[in-house]
Amino acid sequence: MTARHFRQGELLFSEGDSVDGVLRVLSGRVEISRHRHGMDIVLGGVSSGQFLGEMGVIEGQPRRGATARAATDVEAELIAPAQFLDLISRTPDAARDLIRRLSQRLHAADDRIVADEQRGSPGLDRDLGEGGAVEGLSLAAATRKLRRQIKRRIAVEVPFVVGREALPGEPPAPLRLDLALRDRPPLRLSRAHFAVVRRQDQLFVRDLHSTLGTMVNGAPIGWHFGADEAPLRPGDNEVVAGGVGSEFAFSISVADQGRIAQDDPADHSLSLSETASP
Repeated sequence: MTARHFRQGELLFSEGDSVDGVLRVLSGRVEISRHRHGMDIVLGGVSSGQFLGEMGVIEGQPRRGATARAATDVEAELIAPAQFLDLISRTPDAARDLIRRLSQRLHAADDRIVADEQRGSPGLDRDLGEGGAVEGLSLAAATRKLRRQIKRRIAVEVPFVVGREALPGEPPAPLRLDLALRDRPPLRLSRAHFAVVRRQDQLFVRDLHSTLGTMVNGAPIGWHFGADEAPLRPGDNEVVAGGVGSEFAFSISVADQGRIAQDDPADHSLSLSETASP
């Protein structure tokens, strides 16, 4: 077994590479992605103590089915295919951990099927939490490209839904959008991508079954990450919609997670005309 060090951002292997063994992560975190239609789709992450690339060895595949990139500095050891299969057969703890991870992936695939069925459903907004104004809660663009659409910081009332303007011939978003943004292929934003919600005196960002998921302060959420929401902390929060490298990065500021004002029946949605110049 050969140990290797990978710096943050460095590739451990790429989709299509020859399968030369299984990597066991000794320290750090690795991000797994696939490249489809001109964009990287993040599938999940692997942390210290877990195996990486084991499915190709188990299935006898000649090529890697995904790309692995170091999300932090990573130390990993390469285990030859025959050694890995022997390790699993001789080590019950390793075998149980492998079975558990494969079971989790199967559940995630089931969740994806359910999420795909729910996209566009009128009931998608059935649980967006308590509604009303929240003092000191605001959103701003965090990238230069996004600032072309969002010129100023926006005061946020919850629930606050962010998504993409429909393309020509495409049906509108399944939810009323409070912030509708322009995107073009290869698309990063889903029509209803994420929402800022409040439940029991806590603010969250909830991914709305988006295609590419959402990152909240570095933590991925979405149907393929095992969690649909992440809490917002006091101060500035980084929220990225559409995967690694997306231009749709937001700064959500939480100055006071105090009491929500009574619901205002007025429509407080924002159009691009209110947030950007034509």
